[in-house]
Amino acid sequence: MESRVWNWTAGWGQSTRCSRAANYARMAAVKISTEPDPPPIVRILATTLRRAAEHRQIARTLGGMRGVAALRSSTDPQCATMRFDRGTIVVDRGVADDVMVVIATDLATMNDPNPPKPQVSGALRHPAFALALAKVLAPPNDTWSDGAQRFWTATATHPGMPPAIEIVDTDTGERLLLGGGEPRVEVHGATHWLTVLFSGNSILGEEILAGRIRFVGALEHLAVLTGRTIAGMLDGASES
Repeated sequence: MESRVWNWTAGWGQSTRCSRAANYARMAAVKISTEPDPPPIVRILATTLRRAAEHRQIARTLGGMRGVAALRSSTDPQCATMRFDRGTIVVDRGVADDVMVVIATDLATMNDPNPPKPQVSGALRHPAFALALAKVLAPPNDTWSDGAQRFWTATATHPGMPPAIEIVDTDTGERLLLGGGEPRVEVHGATHWLTVLFSGNSILGEEILAGRIRFVGALEHLAVLTGRTIAGMLDGASES
């Protein structure tokens, strides 16, 4: 069964010239910006929306949305406001006074296999906007293998990357070798957590510390790979 996770980011950049061209065409009418020097939650939300716009139906939804929404952590002060104006979206820190819908959730548990349901206020007064918001904040995930291939395409030439990565699904036994040569590194995990990682929704080092992912390889390669997952989560910039 395909694993489903809350999507902070919809995955890594498309790996072929044709798919990239199609994505850019769909995103052309959607403009997403943030405040200067934005905090992490603002950067993550903006990246989520940019990648959501790569999907044809979601880009169409973004192009028709008008309203103000906020995402607020239920366990710490993190919060951000999203202003939608028919394809022009601005993401800022804080919860604005004129928000129509507020989503409050535990950010630390959103990637869990069965996360707690978020608390949503304002949905009864603005049902169409709330439904559209739910759609654009949770774009579909690909399989972990497709996500891993895009991750590798985007990051393989980054300085310090290992020559090869072997990924092992501990639920199914599926293996995927990316790149070639030695030394290779290995990433082992259950289907769900590999999907979370390679959809851009988590950080490799944190997943290892939490015991959800096992890594075999050199520390310097772990550091570089962790940095690429951080960049991808915050800015969609895994290749920079």
